[in-house]
Amino acid sequence: VVTGGAEREGPQGMDPEDLPPALRRFFEQMPRGQQQPQQRRMGQGSGFIIDADGTIVTNNHVAGGASEVRVTLADGREFPARVLGTDPRTDLAVLKIDAPQPLPFVTFAPASAIRVGAPVMAMGNPFGLGGTVTAGIISARGRDIGAGPADEFIQHDAAINPGNSGGPLFDMAGNVVGVNTAILSPSGGSVGIGFAIPSPVVQ
Repeated sequence: VVTGGAEREGPQGMDPEDLPPALRRFFEQMPRGQQQPQQRRMGQGSGFIIDADGTIVTNNHVAGGASEVRVTLADGREFPARVLGTDPRTDLAVLKIDAPQPLPFVTFAPASAIRVGAPVMAMGNPFGLGGTVTAGIISARGRDIGAGPADEFIQHDAAINPGNSGGPLFDMAGNVVGVNTAILSPSGGSVGIGFAIPSPVVQ
């Protein structure tokens, strides 16, 4: 679980209301206090550890621009995190936590693992419920959803919802094929059309 807080400053802060209703990124930012030109907001999403030293990948819209980020591991331990870098074009962010001992981590799948029809599992923190796994298949590759210059998303039908942002999409070998980042939904909930940033782009 990745939790971030940031000051929104006009157009620099992205808001779900600015997006087409049927295509929303997983913005879980909830305003605190009264409406003001600047207000503190909290967001929550997912992420995954990519080395034993505590380097974490998540979405830029989860942690980018945050004044404070905290990471809660699956075992309940909580750590402050530093934002090492962000890329709004690909909606990716890299965090770092300092743990007293080496951490378990995941590896990236090769591009050859991203095959239409291949089974996949999504892991994350939907609606703040905690660690959740859903399963499906890769429905399509190279989807352009109008998100920017790096549009080549994996489309899949594993159920993902707000809170899954930044979480991994695994192949059946347990390797990360993508980072869940958006859904196509008229209602705001999962309708079986999710999008993930493919592993080669993330790497």
